This record gives sequence, C-alpha cells and structure tokens, in this order.
Amino acid sequence: MRTLTDADADWPFFSEATDTSPRRATEELAERLDVPVGATLRHETVECLDPGGRSAMLVTTWWRGERQPHVSFTAELGVVSLGRGHAHALGLLVDALAFRVVRTRLDAQGRPLETADLILPMDRWLVRLAPTAQR
Repeated sequence: MRTLTDADADWPFFSEATDTSPRRATEELAERLDVPVGATLRHETVECLDPGGRSAMLVTTWWRGERQPHVSFTAELGVVSLGRGHAHALGLLVDALAFRVVRTRLDAQGRPLETADLILPMDRWLVRLAPTAQR
C-alpha cells in the first residue's frame, strides 16, 4: 500500500508516457482550464510503475501551449468506475472502482495552467491530502 499525501509531487520511480496526442477541450476540461469548449489542448497520459514494475497509477494531463511553471495547485478527491483502457493499464477489471484526484496547477494570479486526473487503484493506495503552502 502506498499513501498519497501530495498530489503535486514528482513520481520517484519509472514512468512512461503512453499517449501524447492533442485533444479538444470537453465541457469539463474547458471549465477546469478556463478555455473555450473545443479549444485544442496538449495532452499526455503517463503510466507510473512501482519498484516491482506493476502499474501504480495513471496520470492524464491537459494544458494549452507550452508548459509553464506553477506556484500552487488544487486537488479534489473522488471515485471513478474504470473503463476498459484504464482497467487494462492498471491490471484491474472493467468497472472496478479507483480513486480519482483532479489536480489543477495554477499561476501566481490563480489562473489554471494545466489540469490532470490521477487514477489510483483503491487496493494499492491510501489518500491523505492536506492543504499545502504556496510554492
């Protein structure tokens, strides 16, 4: 079991980008990034592996233009039923429940720079989030 305490921390082990194709902003992504629906977004899905080589989590990130440094972030915890792609990547059954952490990185004015979904299998993670000081 791992414990997630910082939704903005770098993954300390091996990770691999599995998809980097551009995406159009859905209604949800447009709201999260404060962009028009349909705007072209950069996109990256990364599979994070534990030291034994097992998939520990999936991180899917969306942003506009070039990535920029952030000064703070927000994180919201929820639960999601896994679709076929996520379930297969994590070695779980379709419709299995997983934690979903929605992380949004912000600039100094509080504007969203990028947003991400962290998908964590419930059988491998305990989530303990606490407010953090601005960076």
